[in-house]
Amino acid sequence: MAAPLTETAGAHPPSLNKIARGGSANLVGTAGGAVLTLLLTWVVTRATDATVAGGLFALTSVFLIVAAVAELGSDVSLSKFLPHFLVEDRLADARTTARMAALVSLCGGGLVAVVLIVLRDEVADALLGAADPTAGNGAVVVLAICIPLAALMNTALSATRGLASIKPTVLVDKIGRALLQVGCIIVAVAAGAGLGGLTIAWAVPYAVGAIVAVGWFLVIERRLVARSGPGRPALSRKALWREYALYTWPRVISRISQSILQRADIVLVAALRSPAEAAVYTVATRLFVIGQLGTQAIQQVAAPHTSALLASGDHKGTKRVFQTITAWTMSLTWPFFLACLSLAPFLLHLFGGSTYRSGHGVVVVLAVAALLAAAGGPVDLILLMAGRSGLSLLNSLVALGVNLAINLLLIPPLGIIGAAIAWASAILVRNVLGMVQVSTTLHWLPFSRLSVYVGGLALVCFAVPAQLMELIGDPTDGPLVAVLAAGAVMYVAALWKLRDQLALTAFTALLTRRRKPDLAGVLPAAEAKPVETS
Repeated sequence: MAAPLTETAGAHPPSLNKIARGGSANLVGTAGGAVLTLLLTWVVTRATDATVAGGLFALTSVFLIVAAVAELGSDVSLSKFLPHFLVEDRLADARTTARMAALVSLCGGGLVAVVLIVLRDEVADALLGAADPTAGNGAVVVLAICIPLAALMNTALSATRGLASIKPTVLVDKIGRALLQVGCIIVAVAAGAGLGGLTIAWAVPYAVGAIVAVGWFLVIERRLVARSGPGRPALSRKALWREYALYTWPRVISRISQSILQRADIVLVAALRSPAEAAVYTVATRLFVIGQLGTQAIQQVAAPHTSALLASGDHKGTKRVFQTITAWTMSLTWPFFLACLSLAPFLLHLFGGSTYRSGHGVVVVLAVAALLAAAGGPVDLILLMAGRSGLSLLNSLVALGVNLAINLLLIPPLGIIGAAIAWASAILVRNVLGMVQVSTTLHWLPFSRLSVYVGGLALVCFAVPAQLMELIGDPTDGPLVAVLAAGAVMYVAALWKLRDQLALTAFTALLTRRRKPDLAGVLPAAEAKPVETS
């Protein structure tokens, strides 16, 4: 096994510049989309009664789960295959694969839509009860029709990310679609629309997003062909389909298990304890979701570049990127979750009022799990980009089994703390399994001097001051916030001092004006050449 704290010094690989630029843009877009989502929720809850608002949220939650499943694994598969094909000068195969993925998503979404329309009465009754069954049935039909369009939009955006362009994802989905949803909901509310009208207002932006996303992908594709031609002769569709399907089918099952993992605990808390506890648990877990935004933004951009590096045979560069991304992820998540350990009651009160302060134990349990998971690095991403989708599926299923078993065992006696322990256990099990598999198959570990620096800085600036205040006396929210804010200033200053060691100089790409369009370098020249073998 390679020494874990080596190979992090020296000039950083060119891919880190692209990941830094794309990850930062994606993080800004994610943050903007989160703000718009909160604004939409606020408008609905303030302008409609609880029955209508609750019905809309229940329907749209089902929509998001089903639309994600309807993509049938295209999000990860395209991020893996398209960069790989570009490295091998197989642009024709990349184009064919993107179209196959879009067709699969449309068919999957269409099949789900038909099932929902046929079962609209049962679905509306299960989600909405007896409240306004006519409007509920109509709302289910509207959402069912839009599911294939949402799946197509997400697939097209995954394809643009596979071609190393993050702009469409940021502008079409994270900002454009969310902004259009807020505008449509405001218009619907002003017009006095009921559940059916609000559902249409919420769903229409996905149709617009699908059209724009597909058009943007075709423009990117056309520019690539104009610049470099179709490349090597295309493989047969049958051969491509076999390659794509063998890799993708585990992702379909994994995506379903992830969707269940993310939402089963809320349902079980409501069923085994009470809806009131489920509400507190939902608010408490939102802090965990917010803390993961940085991780998601970086990994979403890193996936295609990691695939390209692996395809070119640059394992040393890929390991360096893997360890650097781990440190960058820690630099974003550790300060947030260390602050959450101290400020959990205050933050919960800020989110939902005094009733929700009782969820501070949930925040603490999930924050500890998040700290350990961030230090473990993006092992699932490495497995997927290395073609090990079967191992990723195995890890997802094991984590889901652990989650459901502990939920059923601990929720009745412990309530929301039991649910938090179940989720934290699933997170840690999946990350430990992934780390073992990456170290066994690729002989890599995520740990490096970079992660040691970042972890140590975060502990000194956020954990130590809070613990000192605890020892001195029971701190109030105001002084504790002030101390952590001072720690944040010291933390940023220390990162700036160590910017070379931490490879943060990659972010200087954000400050330079690019002369070429976004497609003028899908891969750096040194990385774009396939390895020659004798």
